[in-house]
This record gives sequence, C-alpha cells and structure tokens, in this order.
Amino acid sequence: MAKYRVIKSRRAYLRRRRVRRFLTLMFIVGVFVYAGYSTYYTRMNRLEEMQLELEAYRERHNEVLLRQGFYNNQILRLEDEDYVAMLAREHLRSLPNEIVFRVIDSEEIEHENSFEDEYNEN
Repeated sequence: MAKYRVIKSRRAYLRRRRVRRFLTLMFIVGVFVYAGYSTYYTRMNRLEEMQLELEAYRERHNEVLLRQGFYNNQILRLEDEDYVAMLAREHLRSLPNEIVFRVIDSEEIEHENSFEDEYNEN
C-alpha cells in the first residue's frame, strides 16, 4: 500500500507541476499579448492623429498654391500698362490731367428717386 501512495502522490505532484507550468506560461503569454496590444493601440491612435495632421497640411498647401497662382497672375497683369492705368483709375478716381464723366443709368435714377420719396414721406 505504501508504494501505491507514493505513485499516487507522485502523479498528483506531476499533475500540479504541469498545471503550474501551464499557468505560468499563460501568464507570460498574457503579459506579452497585453504589451503588444497596448503598443499597437497607442501607435494606431498616433497614426490616426498624424494622418489628420497630414490632411490639414495638404489643405493648407493647396490654399497656398492657389494664393501663389493668384499672385503670379497679378504680377503678370501688373506688367500690362492698361491694367495699371485701370487700377489707378479705380483707386485714385482719375489720373492726372484726366476728366471723369459718370454715366447714370435710368435704373439708378429711379433708385435714387425712390429714396428721396421715402425721405419726403417721413
């Protein structure tokens, strides 16, 4: 009977040892899985933030390109003397030694008269 007990306890000991090894291995695997998942999750969040930032920079770049095209067009137009004269007329109302005549449309006259009528009524 003593031999049976030794064999039985030896089997139980080996079984407990295998269970402990298995649980230890699962714990180590769990730690690595958790570390990998947390690293993956933080990097994916950072990647998403960087993609949004990249998209904002692309939009800004497109705006700058449009503005640059506008200014390049303005530079080309300012080389034309007729365009420069037109700008001077707009800003200065006239060029030196130039008389400006204002042409009034019939609609503009009616519009001015309607304001005068409203003012006279009050």
